[in-house]
Amino acid sequence: MNRLSSSLLWAILLLLMVPALANARQLIPQWKYVSSFPDAPGGRYDDMAFLDPDRGWVVNLQGEIWHTADGAESWVLQDDNDVPYRSIAIRDTPGPFGEVVWAGTVNTNGQSILWETRDSGAHWTDITHRISGDVPYGICGLVSIGDNVWGVGAYYGEPTVIRSVDGGRTWEGRAMQSRLASNLIDVYFKNELEGYATGGTDGLQSGTAVILRTLDGGDTWERVFVSSPTPDTQAEWGWKISFPSKDVGYVSVEYNSGGEPTAKVLKTEDGGATWREQWIEGSVSNAGLQGIGFINETTGWASGRGVTSVTTDGGESWTQLRDYSPGADSGQLDGRMNRFFVVNDTLAYGVGQRLYVVSGYGQLGTDIEIGVTPEIFSLEPLFPNPFTESATLRYNLEAPSRIRIRVADMLGRIQRHFPQRYLQPGVYEEKWDGRNDAGIRVPTGGYILLIDIGESMETKKVVFLQ
Repeated sequence: MNRLSSSLLWAILLLLMVPALANARQLIPQWKYVSSFPDAPGGRYDDMAFLDPDRGWVVNLQGEIWHTADGAESWVLQDDNDVPYRSIAIRDTPGPFGEVVWAGTVNTNGQSILWETRDSGAHWTDITHRISGDVPYGICGLVSIGDNVWGVGAYYGEPTVIRSVDGGRTWEGRAMQSRLASNLIDVYFKNELEGYATGGTDGLQSGTAVILRTLDGGDTWERVFVSSPTPDTQAEWGWKISFPSKDVGYVSVEYNSGGEPTAKVLKTEDGGATWREQWIEGSVSNAGLQGIGFINETTGWASGRGVTSVTTDGGESWTQLRDYSPGADSGQLDGRMNRFFVVNDTLAYGVGQRLYVVSGYGQLGTDIEIGVTPEIFSLEPLFPNPFTESATLRYNLEAPSRIRIRVADMLGRIQRHFPQRYLQPGVYEEKWDGRNDAGIRVPTGGYILLIDIGESMETKKVVFLQ
């Protein structure tokens, strides 16, 4: 191997080591209790939305709508009646007299389920009568992009999607076909065409979680994922959606169970086309999860049924947090979190029994350090090496892991991509027959196997002889 090839090889290896070194010191942003906001009168606030760092709204089932116009420094109670508010969304461009905001309700038997303000909350109006077609029993989730607004509901009754394409002036409701879902809880849209809704396949007494996708603004929907039944549960369904990037998204899963099954979330890494299950070891209850929020692809929180857990490796491992104690002013968040809302690259809010804020996480100014995750795999030497027909890589997984293997030549050019897989603990092997992605034998020489396992990256050198 000449000096140029040797230098290139070392450059490749150094690049591969950078992610592993970065992961050796994990940092988590610290949530702070917002003392200007009162504790929830019914034990939990249900939803919130912020238009920008200053203007935001929070609602609960006790009929309260709270508003801040100064970045949570102070709050105004705009509405306080018997209407059980579950969801809220804000138009991303203000109207002529102020912000346009919609609030959805539940438990009203299809009456007074949608409310609106067009003057930043000075007046709220029941606009349920504007919905033509199918009217849901309640609206559990709302989202707005430009003139388009979508709502879904409910977690009971016939699952229905409502939509407005004129900024809330008119609405149309469409009941979901039973082959797609039996209830709907949350909705998220990336743009005016691509959106996702989550719920269950067969009600709250049986069935599994389901994720639906639309690529035409909600005119048609398709199932893209149905969960596997979790042991010791009677039923499960998707609860809240969090997309920290266009490719990576998460859904929390709620249970109906008499036991204490391990909590789980659902994750996509290809923009929502496919999803997989992730388990939160240490988080167990008879009702699973509710709130979920990620500030980037790897750092996020899942909560809602008595405990909040945090991950810094994209959901592969989790740590349970100690609840915030107002008296001691210690701990983070509470076990009743139902919505996390990312305002921008350095500001996010979370709401449960109380309101919390995390800021500056892009600057690492308020972060705390956590321990390094133990090794979850072991690799055996490649054999035979050198080889003429095929070389075998054998590895042992101690925990469920995402596996990606590629073969590069000494110039760093990828010659072969093996299918990415998500595997349970066990012993596995992969064979390379000396061919590239086109099925052609590569030239005689040295090659590098690039092995991604979870958040770790390993390399193995192998020599191929024609």
